[in-house]
Amino acid sequence: MNTNFKAVLRKIFLYYEQVTNSKFYHLREQTNGMLLPLVYKKIYQLCLQLPDLDIIEVGGAAGTGSIAIGWSIRDSQKKSKLIVVEKCQGGTRTDVGGYAENLELIQKHFENFGVTEQVRLFPQELTFNNGQEAIALINTQKIAAFIHDADGRIDRDFYLFWPLLQPGGLIIVDDYANEAKFQPISDRHPQGGAKSLLTYRLLNQIIEWGLFQTTYKVGKTIFGIKPHHADFSRFNLKICQKIIADVHKEHSNYLKQHELVLARR
Repeated sequence: MNTNFKAVLRKIFLYYEQVTNSKFYHLREQTNGMLLPLVYKKIYQLCLQLPDLDIIEVGGAAGTGSIAIGWSIRDSQKKSKLIVVEKCQGGTRTDVGGYAENLELIQKHFENFGVTEQVRLFPQELTFNNGQEAIALINTQKIAAFIHDADGRIDRDFYLFWPLLQPGGLIIVDDYANEAKFQPISDRHPQGGAKSLLTYRLLNQIIEWGLFQTTYKVGKTIFGIKPHHADFSRFNLKICQKIIADVHKEHSNYLKQHELVLARR
């Protein structure tokens, strides 16, 4: 399917959503959300059904998905909170500005859409080293869900948060697609177009280990649960690191080949 045809289909679908799913369509428009309104609605509906336990989201961006989750907590009158891990710089955030501008924007969106009371913000890039600082914001013994819409490093997120997730708990991962749009690494493209491929391969390995059971897939967003009686001892960071290294090597080889092609012209 060519790119132009995909763009036309997307416009038609968005018009349909504007009519049939106006609440989440307008949320997406007003916060510059990247996912389809249908996905934000699905996130809201699933989180609405969760037990009264904290939720953690990695990659809040401008806050569209965070607001959908915050609404679900508020509308179900839960006391739990959403911990939003957001680095506030790089990627699409460069369209807004630097760290200060992006931090101000996400906080403004939380206030404008009435979820300030439901959200705790961790405005830093998540790493293995500072993960415990994010976990310290969780005030329940277990978490009901974790969501990844960030840099493709789901190995880090599963390592940090999967053990805290209740059995049967919700897991949502965006950018799950067997595709790469390799390009030079930059502030605008910090993964050099490898994020979807990295996400795809890492999650497939995690599925093979029996740590993620797929329930839905909408576009590039995959929904699943933590299987009951899953064995986290199967999780192997070294295997994840090899997957990451292989993707980085493919990225590097592609750029070298591309440079050779340009040099011959």
